Formats: sequence, C-alpha cells, structure tokens
Amino acid sequence: MRKLILILSVIFVFSCTGNKSLKTTQIAQNYLDTYSKRKEIDKILSFYSDNFEYKNISFGTETNDSRFLIEQIYGWNDPKMKFETDESIEVEQIISNDSTIVVRGKSMPYEYNGKVVEGNNFVIWLDLDKEYKIKRQTDWFDYPMEEIIEAYQLKNAFEIQ
Repeated sequence: MRKLILILSVIFVFSCTGNKSLKTTQIAQNYLDTYSKRKEIDKILSFYSDNFEYKNISFGTETNDSRFLIEQIYGWNDPKMKFETDESIEVEQIISNDSTIVVRGKSMPYEYNGKVVEGNNFVIWLDLDKEYKIKRQTDWFDYPMEEIIEAYQLKNAFEIQ
C-alpha cells in the first residue's frame, strides 16, 4: 500500500509540474504569435504583470512600463516601420518551465523610414509571476553595428540636454 501511495504521489508531482510547463509553453506560443503580428496592443499588454521590469542588454534600455515597451521601444505604433510579411519574428526554440520562458529566434527584415533593416538573432528571457504574467523581460538582440552606434549617439544626445 505504501508503495502504491508513493508511486501515485510521484505521478501526481510530475503531472502537476508537466501541466505547469505545458501551460507556460502555451502562454509562450500565444505571446509570441501576438508579438510577431504586432497588431493587438491590448492583447500583448495582457501578458504583462503590473509589477514589470524590462531590460535590453544590447542597448542598455530599461523600463517598468509595458505599454512604453510595446509602443515606443518596439515601435508598434510607428508607421515608418514596415515588415515584408505579417510576421515580424521567426521563433527557432522555446524552452520553458513553471516560471520561466526562454525564446531564441530571428527578427524578420523590415523597412524603417525608407531604409531596409536586416533581421537579427535574439534571445528573450521572460520570468513569470504566480498568475503567469510577465514580471521581468530581458532581451538580447544581435543588432547591426550601425544601429548600436546610432542608439549610442541618440542616448548621449538625450543625456546632454
């Protein structure tokens, strides 16, 4: 009887953990589908916690405002940013557990202000709270050197004023 209880307990623990990982994988897929299409701002914002932290490692950009992230940093409302297809990213790998999602992929080429910008590789790390909302997001994008230099010059120009 003890062996049966032990076996059932182990199965229960693994099934609960598996369900949580399955849930985060589904959340990741829904988030990335919405993220890639860049159309439904309210839907993408629904994935974020009210207590949110964002950091872009390459540019040193940080914010605690998910709307600012989507509208300003990612430029969802910017009419000068035009993608060739309906998808803005290509996901290559998703790894998740009950509280973390890691995504590796590539952004699709786009045109910005008449200039073609090639796609680049990225890793996005998402930490989730107990309600499965994104509480912390860390982006690593492999930006072209000219974009890094331009961002550095813009940042310095804002700091001088």
